[in-house]
Amino acid sequence: MKHALNIFILLTISHVAISQNTILWKVTDTINNKTSFIIGTFHQFGNSFIDSIPEIKESLLSSDLAVFESIDKNTSEMMQRRKPSLEIEKRLKKKDLRKLKVIAKDWKVDLYKLKPWEISYKLQQEFQKIKCKTTKPTDKFDDFDDYLQHIAEENKIKVLGLETDSLQVSLIEKENKNPRWKKERKNISAWINQMTTDKPNMNICWLANKYRKFDLEYEFEKECEIDILNLQRNNEWMKIIPNLLRKQNIFIAVGFFHLRKKCGILEQLKEQGFKIEPIKIKPVANTVYN
Repeated sequence: MKHALNIFILLTISHVAISQNTILWKVTDTINNKTSFIIGTFHQFGNSFIDSIPEIKESLLSSDLAVFESIDKNTSEMMQRRKPSLEIEKRLKKKDLRKLKVIAKDWKVDLYKLKPWEISYKLQQEFQKIKCKTTKPTDKFDDFDDYLQHIAEENKIKVLGLETDSLQVSLIEKENKNPRWKKERKNISAWINQMTTDKPNMNICWLANKYRKFDLEYEFEKECEIDILNLQRNNEWMKIIPNLLRKQNIFIAVGFFHLRKKCGILEQLKEQGFKIEPIKIKPVANTVYN
């Protein structure tokens, strides 16, 4: 097993221990009499998973405003405007490139316009969707957050983004230190192998399997690592979220990891006097895909 994949698995396993049995939380401002909801999403789950949990849609439809990490969704268009590069043909083995072209045939962005870390990141997402079966072939939406935004807009609920797509990309790039081909090609090769082998390492699906059962640990008593993608973004978002919660009944959807530990949104809101309650949800049969 490649070193990078082993690290991914270990980090994933370390993030889950004692279950909390929910992905949905009720947030009450008792002073202003406002009731809101926060859901920790797993971005690669499709619409069938969300449809199987009625509490999610009920919470969203009861809200005046739906808040997401980003709502502009122009990342693909931004990347597609880049000039293509032939560097990938020099850096990847020919057999890996052939396999990657098959995997990427339906990607929205030309493979030759993607940076090395973007290819690796996309392969990780595809592994979750295909090998971990976080989506079904019949799903019309293969992104958790996008589907929630669709429901909000379809029901004429105002939507708000906490940041832009371009900022998200720049932060991910900064966090990963924008690795070049020399450093990233082994990682890409390992993910290509995982996507094409008959016996992929299903330990990589650990978090997806925990998430679909709501068997999650939030570790509210633990300090956060100093990073950009969680700690820094949480702190920036907390400059916006509390005021929204005091004015309206809102629905917030952000990645699950943004709710964990002391720096998580839930604990920071509790520190500011909001009442935080888990909404217990029972897993249903059709959330475990065959």
